[in-house]
Amino acid sequence: MQLFRNQLIHQAGIPATSERKIIYLRVLAFVLITLIAIILRLYVSFSHDLILGVDGGYYPLQVRNILNTGFLSFNDVPLYFYFCASIVKVLSVLGFTMPDESIISVIKIVDSVALPLLAIPLFKMVTRKESPVSNAAAMAILSYAVLSFTPFFILGDLQKNAFAIPLAFIFILFWENYLINPVRRNKVAVVISLAVIALSHFGVFAFCLAFIIVSLFIVYRKKAILPSLIIFLFGIGLIALFDYNRAFRLITFWNVVFERPALFQGSLQFPLLLNFLFSYFLAVFGILQFRRFKSKSDKVSEYMVLTLIVLLAVFAFPVYDQQYFERFNVLLFIPQLLLIAYLIRMNQKLALPFSISLVLLTTFSIFMYFSEEKKPCIDDQTFHDLQNIHKYVAENKENSIIIARHGLEFWTAWALNVNVVQDRAMDKIGLEKYSIVIFLQQKNEDKQGPFGRRPLHKPEIGMSGSPPMGRPVPGNFKLIYSSSYLNAYQKMK
Repeated sequence: MQLFRNQLIHQAGIPATSERKIIYLRVLAFVLITLIAIILRLYVSFSHDLILGVDGGYYPLQVRNILNTGFLSFNDVPLYFYFCASIVKVLSVLGFTMPDESIISVIKIVDSVALPLLAIPLFKMVTRKESPVSNAAAMAILSYAVLSFTPFFILGDLQKNAFAIPLAFIFILFWENYLINPVRRNKVAVVISLAVIALSHFGVFAFCLAFIIVSLFIVYRKKAILPSLIIFLFGIGLIALFDYNRAFRLITFWNVVFERPALFQGSLQFPLLLNFLFSYFLAVFGILQFRRFKSKSDKVSEYMVLTLIVLLAVFAFPVYDQQYFERFNVLLFIPQLLLIAYLIRMNQKLALPFSISLVLLTTFSIFMYFSEEKKPCIDDQTFHDLQNIHKYVAENKENSIIIARHGLEFWTAWALNVNVVQDRAMDKIGLEKYSIVIFLQQKNEDKQGPFGRRPLHKPEIGMSGSPPMGRPVPGNFKLIYSSSYLNAYQKMK
């Protein structure tokens, strides 16, 4: 906090008492809003024993396997999991007992704290001495950044997103620094931050990759071809070291990106629709403002505004496949709030209307989320009932596998420490190599609101009807266990 305050005083030129007070209040407001976001996220996360969302069980499962074996259970970019595992390891070295429940607690805390830390690079960006935005606008932008639709939406089962998004802001800050002062250290900072993002989350990396390539072409035109190609290949190679399938997807996604256009799959969920409309409003409005104030703006602002407009137009495009549209929608708030900041720099008269709009959107987001908040994909009773399946695999876990619907398979592996496979993929693996094959079916309905359904997956087979949930039981399986929460079927030999 002291560093920020001293920096702004130096930037202002005259360290007057009133100026110091304004700077102090701005820093204090940023810290306060950030703490409010962290507290709200902690409250929501710890209001349930399990982790929120469909993929909630994925994260502790990966972290526990790192602690036990040094490796991930499933191929993925590794940084977030090793970061959480390192915290657990340090706590255990310090003498704290770290049972499985403690691993979940550490993950919840990291998830709750990580995303609001974007306030640090965002603070730097909106308080640049060249053209800082007004205090009210800065507070509104930060509130939207940490308390609007996306920050709550990704809480729980999109933890890698939450971890990588502050890194994306740092990356954009470094790129802006490079445009202002193109020295070697700023160029190195851009490359290193992009590499760290590549190891943190595939989707955020793809967004940052698009950002840097678009910006390179806007700034350097034809000269951008070679560096863009180098950056693209470098990113793919880095991801391929840890997850070949994700790297291959970055090359071949054009084959499926328009497969099931979101616009023609029925009505969009309201948060997605609102985000889409707001993005295109900002893009069109940004073009109009850019044309009007271009002559009064510096080159860096011009480059950044054009880059952000292109990104909004590209990533909010509603004819992408439903999965891709919803993936991209999660990241739209980044170019949204940065474009707003630059438009205010161009025209200070926009500060008040944008501030009011962002405060209203943020308030609406909070009320909407808490009216039907996100939940774990299974309730506590179902999780405890999983222990009753243990006796069927206890004697031969290495040669046993349990088939379950998406979400349930992670908590099954977590509770029973056994091999699992998602029911949609059961035909793609060789079940015959396992001596015990159990098909698990969840009976109680998973009631998720608009914030609880993870947008990154196709609808589950059989999910449209009433429970039991998941795909139908294959014919060669017999019932071995039944309760109010689960049915278990074992494959007949």
